[in-house]
Amino acid sequence: MKLPNYNYHSHTYRCGHATFVNDKEYIDKYIKNGFKNIGISDHMPNTKYQLPDERSRMDINHFNSYIKSIKKISKRNRNINILIGLECEYSNILAKHLCMLKDKCDYLILGQHYIDNINPISNIEYPLIYAESVCDALDTGLFDYIAHPDYFLKYRDTIKKEDRDAYISNCKKCFKTICIKAKKLNIPLEINLNFINNVKIMEDNEYPYPHSLLFDIASKIGNKCVIGIDAHNPNVIAKYKDSFYKVLRDLPKLDIIYDYNPIKYRTKLLDKKYNIFKKNIKSFEYFYLKKIIKRIPYNSNNEEIINMFNKLKINLSNNKNIIINQLLKEIDTINNSILDIKDKNSMINRKKEYIKLTEKRYKEQDKLLTNMIKILNKNKYKYNGQKLIKRLKEYYL
Repeated sequence: MKLPNYNYHSHTYRCGHATFVNDKEYIDKYIKNGFKNIGISDHMPNTKYQLPDERSRMDINHFNSYIKSIKKISKRNRNINILIGLECEYSNILAKHLCMLKDKCDYLILGQHYIDNINPISNIEYPLIYAESVCDALDTGLFDYIAHPDYFLKYRDTIKKEDRDAYISNCKKCFKTICIKAKKLNIPLEINLNFINNVKIMEDNEYPYPHSLLFDIASKIGNKCVIGIDAHNPNVIAKYKDSFYKVLRDLPKLDIIYDYNPIKYRTKLLDKKYNIFKKNIKSFEYFYLKKIIKRIPYNSNNEEIINMFNKLKINLSNNKNIIINQLLKEIDTINNSILDIKDKNSMINRKKEYIKLTEKRYKEQDKLLTNMIKILNKNKYKYNGQKLIKRLKEYYL
């Protein structure tokens, strides 16, 4: 069987849970193993208002240096196709932020690891919610392919035995919905190799993913598929061939794209959807404000509304101190550990950097709340109660 000569799903040390090696070492490993088409797609950064996520994603402060680093390596390896991407979660709150990221990258992968405020543990309805979320994301035109579209199946062993038939039924509905939407938009599904080198097998004797349940449906619907190593360590690159053949033994016959390039494969339909989507998006600040407004009783007067915003500013300061104190405790723990001095120093330096980044994010949130309070005070004699809130929302539309 032919071996696809690409991988567009790789992570860097910036995400906090991948091996700490520089970008050049990663790409050199791909070149050494015969890859001609490479994509680096680290986990997307949060917005400037959201807290840094030390263990899960790069920080927004690291984004521009990430782009520059991959571009620099690409210029030195012109015989190899090296693209810059990100693996992203989608929610409408992040719409404007995602557009900014997309416009600076060659491609985006949809990796829906979570859905805001929904717990997948023991939740038989989660597959249906997941399908709706993924299809909403695909309709934006933001994404070029779906990473591990069966990701949520990693939680399947938490489902009670008496609920498993209903859960599997919902999984089938979920996969059918996703497969039909992806086929319509010509968006490939990823066969993810992340767990193939991991001995963890679940109760149904399959890997967490990829799972035959999804790809049986994809095979019948006729979805295109791509391969994703999902590399968090350069050592797995050398195992690519074995991993590829191993995973295909457990899946039905699939329509795999063997010469995939997300830029060339992207359709005019996706570009059209993306252009429409960009024209109708609302800012993160707007959704942040909506979240605050939900806490305000409907019959609140102007004084009560402004007091609520002032209390939020006080809470911000308290929360910041809690998080920074926790990071300082973690530094003490590392200092008292038996780790190698080099590892200790790199871990401590990262913690110290994230203390500074945490302070910076809270400062941005504080500035945003301060501006909202100024608008409220400016308009409190002109509008009252809900009309005052409406004026504030209009400002951030």
